[in-house]
Amino acid sequence: MVCVRPVNGISKMYNDFVIDHDKYLEDRGNIYTIYDKRKMPVACDFVQDKISKSFQGVIRGFHGDNNTWKLISCLHGKIKLVTYNIDNDEKCVYILDSDAANNKTILVPPRTLNAHMCLSNTCVFYYKWSEYYTKPEDQWSVNYNDVTIDPDWDTNLHHIVSQRDKNSQSLMELKSRVTK
Repeated sequence: MVCVRPVNGISKMYNDFVIDHDKYLEDRGNIYTIYDKRKMPVACDFVQDKISKSFQGVIRGFHGDNNTWKLISCLHGKIKLVTYNIDNDEKCVYILDSDAANNKTILVPPRTLNAHMCLSNTCVFYYKWSEYYTKPEDQWSVNYNDVTIDPDWDTNLHHIVSQRDKNSQSLMELKSRVTK
């Protein structure tokens, strides 16, 4: 994990939380936990689970909103996850690999954008939401390759990106319209 913290960050804002879970490895495969309420660093009542399957090079995001906590895991494959807190300008980069010896889940707070890229042939991105998803227009959306966020997507892979994510506003445009 790589996090970039601003010098004059706002200390009262939440940052991402990394939750480590042990994997039990055996001849048949492995078993591990994704969600354990006892390990949650903050009280979250999750109401919806979502899954996206992607092919190598697919980039999804940057998306976020004012209210939603997201607990993110990679169930299959390998992803690069980039988060960006719009209040304290903290960027974090994670590699989530379902074949790793341990399992990490990332708790992303409200007002934090998230995007991911599938690095393996296919990947399954799993996340729990603290709010119900309604429609894309109810979320913030920032260009997948925003220069301020500088996600540094793998240029060796062909990028496959939705029109929404290609044509979204810049981070600076979002910040000019969103209040704290």
